[in-house]
Amino acid sequence: MRFVFTIAVLLCAPVLATSQQTQLTYVVHYSAPGSERVRVSMTLPDAQPAALILVMPRAIPMAYGEQQFDRYVDPVLAFSESGESLPVQRSDGPRWTIGKAGARVRRIEYDVNLVRMEREILGASDSSRVRPAYVGLLGYSIFGFVDGFEDRPIRLQIDGPAGWPIFSTLAPQLPAATGSTAAQAASFYALADSQIAMGPKLQLQRLAGTVPLFVAFYAEGEVDTELHGKLALEAMEQVIAYFGSAPFRHYTTLIELLRPVSPEHRYGFSMEHLDSSTYYLSIDRGITSKSTAEQTGRERFNFAHHIAHAWVPKRAYGEGYFPFTWELAPMIDTIWLSEGFARYVAMEAVSAGRTESESKVYRQRTLDVLRGIVSESPAFIRRMTLVELSRVGSTRYSEDFRTGRNLFSRGALMAAEMDERIRERSAGKKTFRDGMRSLMTWSTRNRRAFRIVELPAILAEGTGVDTREVMEKWLQPLDR
Repeated sequence: MRFVFTIAVLLCAPVLATSQQTQLTYVVHYSAPGSERVRVSMTLPDAQPAALILVMPRAIPMAYGEQQFDRYVDPVLAFSESGESLPVQRSDGPRWTIGKAGARVRRIEYDVNLVRMEREILGASDSSRVRPAYVGLLGYSIFGFVDGFEDRPIRLQIDGPAGWPIFSTLAPQLPAATGSTAAQAASFYALADSQIAMGPKLQLQRLAGTVPLFVAFYAEGEVDTELHGKLALEAMEQVIAYFGSAPFRHYTTLIELLRPVSPEHRYGFSMEHLDSSTYYLSIDRGITSKSTAEQTGRERFNFAHHIAHAWVPKRAYGEGYFPFTWELAPMIDTIWLSEGFARYVAMEAVSAGRTESESKVYRQRTLDVLRGIVSESPAFIRRMTLVELSRVGSTRYSEDFRTGRNLFSRGALMAAEMDERIRERSAGKKTFRDGMRSLMTWSTRNRRAFRIVELPAILAEGTGVDTREVMEKWLQPLDR
């Protein structure tokens, strides 16, 4: 598998293929500490004939839901090559029509109200935020695109208050640049899937691993930042070892431990990205030297699970993931694989360093929890096929977490049974890991989404074992 690292970046082709066209320039300007707004400016490579369509995302990659980020955008301004102000008209959905007949558009600017966004979006992992000495920005919550320009390469400039450290997951560095920094993105997807953090309360670590790991940290209480970094590094190394190589040149974990804005706000979910993952949790999830082994184990697994998503589904994915539909959450048939297989991978990866007896106990305990979730699920969910449940979960995975829990549980239990079948029929010479490495190789070679019907043959390429019967069993309803 040594060749995988060399060509793994090609797996991003559906969303990251560098265009030969001239790049766009985005500027993020956060003017002063405590400001409620951030300004985003987009300069087109050449003045473009009107009318153009500006689109703000509503769907979030791998969040299986929607947020109306366009609610927090105002005003939207447009200018010609000469600086003439051009008309802007709000359209249906998250769209604005830019310019007028006979005019040529050169620059688009808009403000995003970060305070209102955090106040109204109750899921912490779906919102950007501002504090007196810290700002955390999710790319897809602040960046819009001109319809038809999604595949253009992008230069990003980030300007903050004087003396503030600024960090971008697109081009992580330590020490962080102060006041201003720049980065490149191969496409709008890469830009939107990135994160920005800045401010004197931002803490940064660069840890040496198979690839550099950057830990960006903001906490509203006392925690052990070094221990968090240690757990993240262990998790990353374990997942890389599982797959055999890394598909990224650097990786970032962005961790925010927050005091709840209100009792209604939720702080339990983390998110995966192409070469980073974000963990927006309540302050009571902070790890210290007094934390129990169970608590540190839970955080290590959480890191491993979301880091594993950099492989599945970010680079090996079923239909519906790419190209991404930014305005409306797509219907996806394979969330059970993306979430369940990644959960099983994380379980196997973090148990690799344990003794055989410890690993057996950990595996049994973890699978028992998943079986409990499935056995206690409502009858109407048990009567759904996995594809039906995945389609429902495409828009309400976390909103009604009964769908999310059942998807990752049934998917992980499918993976566990596949692993048992592979080990048994190969006399222990092959495991599920060989099947997952085969899936990555297939995705590199084919550069497209796999279809469910193709999956058993793809896994068999690496294992020599047919698992179609296991897959078809788990795809069926639990109750008929």
